[in-house]
Amino acid sequence: MKRLLSFTVLVVITFGPIFSQVTKGDSPFYEQMRTLLFEEREALILKEITSGNIPDYLKGFVTVKTVQKDTKGHKHKVTLFVKPDYLSIGNNQNSFIIPMGPVTAQKIADFFDCSLPTPKVVDIIYNHSVLKLEPFNYIPRDDRNETPDILNDHSRVIFAKVKAAEKMPGVFVAGTKKDVVISSKLSDTQRTHHVTIYGWHKLDGKAIQPVYNHHIDTYVDYSHGIRLISNKVLIDGKEYNYRKILKDPTLHSLLSDEPNPLVKTSYLEK
Repeated sequence: MKRLLSFTVLVVITFGPIFSQVTKGDSPFYEQMRTLLFEEREALILKEITSGNIPDYLKGFVTVKTVQKDTKGHKHKVTLFVKPDYLSIGNNQNSFIIPMGPVTAQKIADFFDCSLPTPKVVDIIYNHSVLKLEPFNYIPRDDRNETPDILNDHSRVIFAKVKAAEKMPGVFVAGTKKDVVISSKLSDTQRTHHVTIYGWHKLDGKAIQPVYNHHIDTYVDYSHGIRLISNKVLIDGKEYNYRKILKDPTLHSLLSDEPNPLVKTSYLEK
């Protein structure tokens, strides 16, 4: 059985671009978005997700409990509530893990009273995930990796890898995408309209992508993923706001590995 599933992954990886051309109707969203301009596609993504066109397993949160130190060296029990996977459009049986620009991601996060992760939170999520998958990448060829077909193919590869691991969509998974993150780079005066990415951990726990903000915020490729973090955070059993913690001079180190509190915690902050 495992050999058959492994073969399925290989077939999808090898012939994914062909499959995406011939399986019409598999994803109405995919068929609708594939010919749209970037701005039109982003508007459609925002509309579909905020209207509830997401798998049931993305409507809840996974509880992640960890112990972290504040800037004074005091330990605290920290409870985060995170989505089990990256944002997808569609139903439980057929969904599309959809990359998007940071502005759209931020609007979606705000709509659901959530935020985007910091690099430290990405690491915490990876360490606590139930299923860790080896990253799958395509060889860069001009702008191929930014095309809707490759975005869709990568999503299908991920679901094939989940199936090969004998898990179901909705398992708490990590290692499949680079995260769009928030960090002090949001305050970079030289790059004011850029996206910051981090992650894509290999099975040894090391991230392929260091914190990086050289892409303009309209750049999206297949490797980008959006994982939402609830703004509700528990510290020693008391409720706090995720973004306020990141701006706190003492508590920010619970959620960030940077030396100073964040000035901006949203791509929409001026």
